[in-house]
Amino acid sequence: MLHTDGSHQVLAPWRGELLLGLDPDTPRTEQVTVLERGATVLLFTDGLIERRDADLDDGLTRLTGALGDLADASLDELCDGIVERLVHGRPDDDVALVAVRLHRQDRPRPLEAGPAHVPPGVSPPSHPAQ
Repeated sequence: MLHTDGSHQVLAPWRGELLLGLDPDTPRTEQVTVLERGATVLLFTDGLIERRDADLDDGLTRLTGALGDLADASLDELCDGIVERLVHGRPDDDVALVAVRLHRQDRPRPLEAGPAHVPPGVSPPSHPAQ
């Protein structure tokens, strides 16, 4: 998670569990985290940080370094910058990266958040979407 002040936090420990779908009765680890407005959550596959010549800790260090450099970037710039810095166009494995940023409710909706489609039965936001 990338905080609004540019600091970061690793939300999940690097403890592997049995692959999903192999045994539906396998207990899973769960974690609850409160996200601040403006925070960015990154979800990624191991192909983003894992290299044959380095361990996962080295890859995580590279990722957190990139986060520090790109903390003020838009979501598109953040994702593109992370992939460019960590993969260099030559992935060793499949790479997937999802970034979600909670926009602040006390400010107009950012353009990068897309249109404000409110499903039927859900109250619209208290301020007009932009």
